[in-house]
Amino acid sequence: MTDNVTLPATAEVVATDDVGGVHFQYVKLDGGGNGLSAPIMGYTGVPDNLAVGLPVRQVGEDIWNCSFSDVGSGLIAPEMSAEIMGTGVGASQAGGALAITTGTTANAEFLARSLQSWRGSLRARISTVLSQRIANQNFALPLADLLLEGASITINSATSITVNWPEHPFTAQSVGQFLLVGGIVGAAGVPGRYAIASVIPGTSFNLTVAGWPASGTCTATLFGHSYIRALFSGTTATAAAVDTQRRGWAAGDSTITINSTAGPGTIMQVESDGRAVYFSDTLRATSTTPNVTTRGSRIENLPDDNLDLYLFIWFYNGSTAPASTTTWTISFASVEKYANIPVYVQGQRAQGSQNAAPVAVVGTAAVSISGTPAVTVSSGAISAAGPAAHDAVISGNPVRVAGRAMTANYTPVASGDVADVSVTTVGALIQKPYCIPEQEWGASLALTTTTATQIQAAAAAGLKRHMTSLWAINTGAAVVDLIILDGATERHRYPLPVNVPVAVAFPTGIVLTAATALNANLSAAGTVRLNAHGYTAP
Repeated sequence: MTDNVTLPATAEVVATDDVGGVHFQYVKLDGGGNGLSAPIMGYTGVPDNLAVGLPVRQVGEDIWNCSFSDVGSGLIAPEMSAEIMGTGVGASQAGGALAITTGTTANAEFLARSLQSWRGSLRARISTVLSQRIANQNFALPLADLLLEGASITINSATSITVNWPEHPFTAQSVGQFLLVGGIVGAAGVPGRYAIASVIPGTSFNLTVAGWPASGTCTATLFGHSYIRALFSGTTATAAAVDTQRRGWAAGDSTITINSTAGPGTIMQVESDGRAVYFSDTLRATSTTPNVTTRGSRIENLPDDNLDLYLFIWFYNGSTAPASTTTWTISFASVEKYANIPVYVQGQRAQGSQNAAPVAVVGTAAVSISGTPAVTVSSGAISAAGPAAHDAVISGNPVRVAGRAMTANYTPVASGDVADVSVTTVGALIQKPYCIPEQEWGASLALTTTTATQIQAAAAAGLKRHMTSLWAINTGAAVVDLIILDGATERHRYPLPVNVPVAVAFPTGIVLTAATALNANLSAAGTVRLNAHGYTAP
């Protein structure tokens, strides 16, 4: 049958399409009137600000879980692809976990990937426990694109291999870009990250490698032209190397500090929102509060959000055989796909610590934070109420004015540091008058003449000698006067009877002249013992 039909009554032609002997009528998706054409915005072209708004629908989260719940030899989780295992490497599932044993063969590896892939914003979590961390072992958890599984490889030399792939996507502009090569079968190839050396369109491309055999053939999995990767290598149990790569280019690994990969282990979390990637982890243990700690982030070389990323589990020994075998236990892996919907305020500048968004409380609107203590903001004023009023029973942990209960002095702090107020064990304040002990002085001297004798030398500029008490006894034969001098100026005079102790306290201290000596002498020759105490201060 031919396309289009003619209406019997009017002889007008109706546009149709013949599909398997049946006519399907064409329908105009158009906003024009009779005989006119006007494209409907939203169906064709890019809508401008005069077009009708488009509906928005919230998309719920989509969580992929792999808990390795089946029991048996090898990787048998239905969410993952069948593994590739090298010489001496083992794998099994039991007790809700996947256990990978590394063996001690150089360059031996384990490679598996999720059957599902994800695009755009996602959050991945992977549980990890390593029985040890030793040299020449690498445990990688990449979220990466998949280029080709079972790729045919010709080994040209120890430093060059050819990937025979007529449909490969690379061009001459791809030279220098990196990708990951793993899952090697059929030759003693070295798993790793390798650069594209040259490209033959429609046929093959060459990679620059290291440590490969001089010749031979094999198959391998090519992946990670773009990736987000966490790598456990080296001997430090609290370190991980993280990196991101976009279309073959990366800045290089950064080392972050994490919870120990030794038991109970850590749960690594990788979150990508399209504009940044965050690496974080939490201890693999029950906690009463969320305790995921951000350890690092990347904002460049991020995989494109329209790229399919798979979760890979990849272990490979180094080119030097490791000293002993390690067990890598993974109890679960999950990837959460979520809708990332950024909201921007038109006309608002980009925010940051140097350009904070202004916030103002206008009118009499009140903001209250309930609980203990309560904080209320009303009409621009802030008030705080404690958990208990005067003469009420104290509950909770109110903020109090208090001191440190002491039965011995604490170690002196450095000058300028904060020091606790000291109290007795029943809360009585321990208070020392006048000054700190380091600025106190004391003097004991014998006076026999009318010549001034120095009690304390002149203090530094701006500082004064303050005398707070004295004790004197005249052991001579006659009464004499004790004279206290501010430099050469008489400030106080005390008659001293024979053999009668005289003690004087100055509640506020005798204030002397700055940078002036404190002296004493007698009104007449005699024999007097004088003890004096005080402090130095402005």
